[in-house]
Order: sequence, then C-alpha cells, then structure tokens
Amino acid sequence: MPQRSPLFTHLQKTMIAAGEQAGAYFRKNITVKTKPDGSKVSLADYAVNEFLHDALSGYDEQIAWLSEESPEDPARLTAERIWIIDPIDGTHSFLNGEPDWTIVAALVERGEPILGAVYNPVNRELYMAEKSEGAWLNDEKITASDQAELNAAHIIASKSQFNRVFEEGQPAPKRSWRCSMAYRIALVASGQAEATISLSPKNDWDIAAAHIILNEAGGTMTTQKGVDFRYNKPKLRHSGVVATNTPLYPPIIEKTSAAADKARKA
Repeated sequence: MPQRSPLFTHLQKTMIAAGEQAGAYFRKNITVKTKPDGSKVSLADYAVNEFLHDALSGYDEQIAWLSEESPEDPARLTAERIWIIDPIDGTHSFLNGEPDWTIVAALVERGEPILGAVYNPVNRELYMAEKSEGAWLNDEKITASDQAELNAAHIIASKSQFNRVFEEGQPAPKRSWRCSMAYRIALVASGQAEATISLSPKNDWDIAAAHIILNEAGGTMTTQKGVDFRYNKPKLRHSGVVATNTPLYPPIIEKTSAAADKARKA
C-alpha cells in the first residue's frame, strides 16, 4: 500500500459518505429544475454539493472552492489551491435510474490537479490518484492499457462523435457509452477501455479529477487538437477531450484533430 497523505484519506472517506448522500435520492421521485444552459439539476446535486463543501472546505479553509452547483467566487483566480467539484457528473443517468454517474472532486494547485477522486456509488468504484503516488481503484493499483492496435481498441464515445472520428466502412474500434465524462476517463485509466473522446466543450469540473487519475495510470489527455489542460483559469470551458492510453494517443489525436478541422470549415 502507498504512503497516503492525510488529505488523500480524508477525501477517500468524504467521497464514500457523499455516495451515501446521493444514494438517498437515487431512483426516487425528486424535484428537478432546468438551468439556463438547458441542463438538469436536482435536489440531489445540491445536497451532495453542500455535503462536499462542508467536509472539504471545513478540513482546510485556505483551499478555495469551485463547483458546478455553487455560485462562482472571483477570489478563486488568486487562490494557490482550489477544490474543483461536480457533485453529480452524469445527471441524466442519475435521474433516469441508470448506474453510470459519478461524484467528482479534484484538488488543483496553480492550475495542475494534484489529487483527484471519481466515485461511482452504484458500482462501489472509487478511483483516486495523488501526484507521483499512482492511481487506484478502491485499494488496487491501476494502469492504462498497453494496447497499440487501434482497430482492436475499445473507445468510449457517443455514436455521433465516434462516427465523426472513425470513417464509416473502415475497420474501427469497439464503441461503448457512459454518461459521466469523469467515469469514462477513469475507465481508460483502469485499462477497461483504451480511449474516450468528446468533441464538445467540457468544463473544469468534468475532467480535472479524472485527469490526474489517468496521468498517474500512465495515460495521456489533451483537447482534441492536442492542447494541454490548465485549470482554474478565467474561462472554465475546454474545446473537447481526448483521453487515451499512451500507445494510441498519436493515431487518435490525428483523427480527432482532423475531425475538428472539418467541423470548423463546415
């Protein structure tokens, strides 16, 4: 077992407890609202968000806070360290009683994630990583796949985006889908898939926690144009995500970059 920091242990316990909070609302008839951007939010999102805020900010008040379900505090931009939170990633699946949603927390220091957790309470899968200490699924160390043949790979992507990247009629990888972006990246980190791609914009809270998990598992993650991620900047949105095992990053980024160029010219 690794030598885990007190903050790692605190986050681990907090995520499991947050899963219990979310479970009290899962597959129940709960109030749902539509946000200005058209996405859904429920009482469960707010309850888990409040629980995480109390547990994490209460542990160290010097760490700033950024969450999808909290009002934004401009002071975050001058903070050296910040929690970046998505209380329920994959709300669509959560509200439909499906299991592929997660609770997501990242600790970011000067733009770089240094601690991350992605928890699927339904499957009891807690993915965690701390900088330079490896990545873990529950108490088992995980590493990304070493598959180097693209046609033998497993790609997690929506059907429409998959078809934009992999030409119809050509040999193509296996495709599957999970609602939570963070969960998709964590599955790549644990070798259960070789890559996940999204050509649509994502926010810091969608990807920061899973980013360090994938990095510590030996994978690679950039935008679909190959740009590295930095977090807690004035603009929180990123153009897209390509998260892969290391051998398949070059051929996949070539395809996603071409698809992005084609979409821009259309």
